Amino acid sequence: MKDTEDTGAGSGAGAELTARFATEVDWTKVVDPYIPCPDGQYGPDLLERLWSPDLRTAEDAQATLHFACCGDGSSVRAAAPEVLPFLVEAVRDPAVAARVRTQILETLGVLARAGVPARGAVDGARRGGWWRTAPAAWPAAWERAVDALLPLLADDVEGDEDVRAGVAAVLARATHRADDLIGRVLARFEDEPHLSAAEQLVLAVGELAPHAVERREDAVAWLRQRTVDAGKGEEPDMDDDTDAWIAWMEQHGHDVRPAAVVALRRALRPL
Repeated sequence: MKDTEDTGAGSGAGAELTARFATEVDWTKVVDPYIPCPDGQYGPDLLERLWSPDLRTAEDAQATLHFACCGDGSSVRAAAPEVLPFLVEAVRDPAVAARVRTQILETLGVLARAGVPARGAVDGARRGGWWRTAPAAWPAAWERAVDALLPLLADDVEGDEDVRAGVAAVLARATHRADDLIGRVLARFEDEPHLSAAEQLVLAVGELAPHAVERREDAVAWLRQRTVDAGKGEEPDMDDDTDAWIAWMEQHGHDVRPAAVVALRRALRPL
């Protein structure tokens, strides 16, 4: 079994979760795409390292898992359905470094892009010069992941706006659930306190709208309104009027006009 770097940093995953790494994952499928087994096979310690308090250890584990799950990004490999529940678990767990959580979300986005076209294609169909494939277990695993990620749209833990933005970007790939997700994204936008996450919510609506049935017209109209809405306007000078500045800070009316223009263009594109 392939060794991963050991820096001596312990795992913060806890005994119960660590035990699940060993019992719920078929590690014969979690392999290096270019090194034959047994040398290229990984083990439960790879997931444990995501929870390491040592940032480099956790990031190295994330990079290794990314490569095992999707290689160069053109396919969903057999490892992906096996470790996906724990990748989502890591995203949901504030004990995992915020930077690693956002990196995991980037991996989930790559898997979503690679997996969705393959769901309707014959395994091995050649597209764009690359083989795009997904294992039979992927659609059900992806569906469960979407459900598990939804609560994170409203994860208001201090400093987690990057995680919320990453979740919105991943959920934008769940186009088969466009009507439901558009409703959830619009509702979250009203309460989102951070501009970066609000902008990603707008972009998610643009990605989902072409695939919606009941909510498409509503989504397009909402995006049109965002293209001309300056939100809560310019920040007042705190020294001139402290009360006005405090009131401004407490509002969530973001100016997302640039993102809305991009999103509207995507929403109106033909499928």
